[in-house]
Amino acid sequence: MLALVVVVVLSALLGSLAFEAKLEAGYASLSRDRVKATALAESGVELAKMLMARSGGSQGAPDGLSDDEDRWHDAVERLRAGQSLVGLVEPVGDGFVVLDIEPEPGRLNVNLLMREDWETILENAGIPEEYVDYVIDPILDWMDEDDSPNSKGAETDDYYALLDPPYEARNGAFDTVRELLLVKGFTEPILTGGVWDPATLRDDAGRSSSDPSFNRFSDTNAIVIAGIEGMLTTYGDGKVNIQSAPYDVLRTLPGVDDILARAIMEERDAVDDNGDPNPFKSSADLFARVDGLDAAVADRITTSSSFFRITATGRVGLVERQIWCVATADGPNLRFLRWCEEP
Repeated sequence: MLALVVVVVLSALLGSLAFEAKLEAGYASLSRDRVKATALAESGVELAKMLMARSGGSQGAPDGLSDDEDRWHDAVERLRAGQSLVGLVEPVGDGFVVLDIEPEPGRLNVNLLMREDWETILENAGIPEEYVDYVIDPILDWMDEDDSPNSKGAETDDYYALLDPPYEARNGAFDTVRELLLVKGFTEPILTGGVWDPATLRDDAGRSSSDPSFNRFSDTNAIVIAGIEGMLTTYGDGKVNIQSAPYDVLRTLPGVDDILARAIMEERDAVDDNGDPNPFKSSADLFARVDGLDAAVADRITTSSSFFRITATGRVGLVERQIWCVATADGPNLRFLRWCEEP
């Protein structure tokens, strides 16, 4: 009996040791893959530097190679034409890099948006018109320099100082897009999409929830909305780069409906008779190739960019690491303005 007990105990110990060894081996493997994926993401940024340098004319194709033999020719030509480069996949070792380079002015600068711009953005996202001012007024109060709130807005003394923990309104430009989450009434679903409940607009810090003006907000009127984070930036002069602007951004331009937005996207991705990219060369070129545009669009668009968003993703097995950054051309080099490494 004693021998049997000893055998059972030893078997349990050996099983436990084997299980621990398996866990340690799995953890070591994941850690190794994580290091590799991080290195791949970093190499993706270096690849972006090379492509951007070539598109700017400071570097050419390797000596002796024709355009057909140059593996980066098409990517460089897209960047040179001012277009986005999305989904470039480069295998490296036992993993691969996925690289995106997009002109940042394809997004809307939150610091330069007017009330009517916000109205269009929020309504296109699916927020009912009657709630829009409850989102816009606090945003405008956050940026203006005075301490007098708009009718549905908020300033430090009447709202933010009453929160736990308290903080102050910036009274200046947004530093990042996600800073919007500090603004009264602005929640994660508005940025990233999902189920949004107008009840989150209640002013629980400075106003009683029983205030008659808020009685229509209930716990049962949730709305599914599209997120707007991908439309926004804090860089650029406010003009929209039509070479890279996505559908949702194009829809914010004066008079641009679904049909015109899709016509712009189809025309900028068209090729010429030689099969080469044929993006818009100027705003005049846009108006010549797309009929029915409002004349006011001309003052809101550009075909060039000095800011770029680079997203480099390294993948090894089940492990993925991503680096995204915003950079501007500084001669033949890139100067990085923002850098974010995501797990």
